[in-house]
Amino acid sequence: MEPRRRERVRSCLALARVAGIGSVYFRRLVETFGTAADVFTKGYDELAAVEGIGDERARAVTAFDDWDAVDKEMARAEELGLRCLVWGEDDYPEMLSAIYDPPPVLYFKGGLDRVPAPAVAVVGTRRPTDYGRRATAHIAGSLAEAGVAVVSGMARGIDTCAHRAALEAGGVTAAVLGCGADVVYPPENGEVYREICADGMIISEFPPSAPPEAQNFPRRNRIISGLAAGVLVVEAGEQSGALMTAYHAAEQGREVFAVPGSIFSRASDGCRKLIAGGGKPVGSAEEILEEIAPQFASAARGSATASPAAMESLGPDERDLLKHVGHEPVTADDLAARAAWDPARAATALLSLEIAGLIEKLPGNNYRRVFM
Repeated sequence: MEPRRRERVRSCLALARVAGIGSVYFRRLVETFGTAADVFTKGYDELAAVEGIGDERARAVTAFDDWDAVDKEMARAEELGLRCLVWGEDDYPEMLSAIYDPPPVLYFKGGLDRVPAPAVAVVGTRRPTDYGRRATAHIAGSLAEAGVAVVSGMARGIDTCAHRAALEAGGVTAAVLGCGADVVYPPENGEVYREICADGMIISEFPPSAPPEAQNFPRRNRIISGLAAGVLVVEAGEQSGALMTAYHAAEQGREVFAVPGSIFSRASDGCRKLIAGGGKPVGSAEEILEEIAPQFASAARGSATASPAAMESLGPDERDLLKHVGHEPVTADDLAARAAWDPARAATALLSLEIAGLIEKLPGNNYRRVFM
């Protein structure tokens, strides 16, 4: 790690360790003074004057001296092959950075250089029905095929089904853990963990080797939703942690989706509750993509030419179909005919192109190229 970045990470880890300085006050202090290192140069009076910090937290910052523990944490992370991102860095996930209480530090490992986007979180009960497993495989697999990362928590049940579906579709998936990023939990998910490490990303705000304690999981749920454009709940009881993830999503301004289930299944009680409260009932990836595509398309625009990254991310279908999209509006049916494809195949490719910001959707199911 480059020396200047090492010191930046070290200061962030230290500030995050200070008693009473959680995610919200960490962000407030860094926004006020510039960097975590700058925070440690301030005196009691300056710190106490920051909104919400007050006497006790100001004294805790000025008294902090546990730098040995910080250095040990950094050394342990390097030993385990964990990478570290701190809030405020360019590679810190943009969507997660914008939530009210972003984690000051993220540890991660895997085959990706950065946290994937665009993403949809897929969560649900640890005891799914056969219907729930099949619905998860169908929707999560289709999302992955469309180029959307599938985020979940690697818990038993729906979470594991979502990760597996994304991997089997050849897509990208990210697992947010309620323990250290080097810890496999639940232990039977060792194979899934290894596959995600190879082709996706393991993410945690907890220190290396931190055990999966019960109080960690509600905290990690805000990260699952914060990384995603929307949260899909497949099956969940009325008191499910999956519902908490959906509530975080609503508070963060994300879309909330739910798969309708049988009125005779208790596993669908939570989904019915979400739908009654305004969650969008869905039965396919296409319905989700239609909701989230515009925000990514608008974010991707802004220059006259397509970015190399956007072009490199395209699959064969997207590249082929893009050849038929010009700057004059053309209907989806006409594009399918030009490519000699069925409408469903064309619709999937069009959604991927829209998410990449390479085309835009117009009224009447028309499309046109955005870039030269």
